[in-house]
Amino acid sequence: MEDREIEYRVRPVTRFIVTRFESVGHPNGRESGGCDSKGEFDNFDTAYQVGYALCRDEHQRLGWPIGDQRIKYPEPPSPSDGAVASEPHLVPMPAA
Repeated sequence: MEDREIEYRVRPVTRFIVTRFESVGHPNGRESGGCDSKGEFDNFDTAYQVGYALCRDEHQRLGWPIGDQRIKYPEPPSPSDGAVASEPHLVPMPAA
């Protein structure tokens, strides 16, 4: 008889997905919107860098001023000391 052992395990998997949400208010009072997935990543830092770059690019193409509330940048990673940026879109993108 052979010495055989089989084991099945269930393990948690964490992935990070970059999404783009858009909502539009129309003059007739109606709103429409949608969501696009822009990519799936193994870690938060990579996902943040991609999301930030996509948002910054669209922000520049639209020509909206810094601080414009119509565009929301992804939340930056929290520093180890617990400090939080007051204006996330002004935080420099981490070096790649």
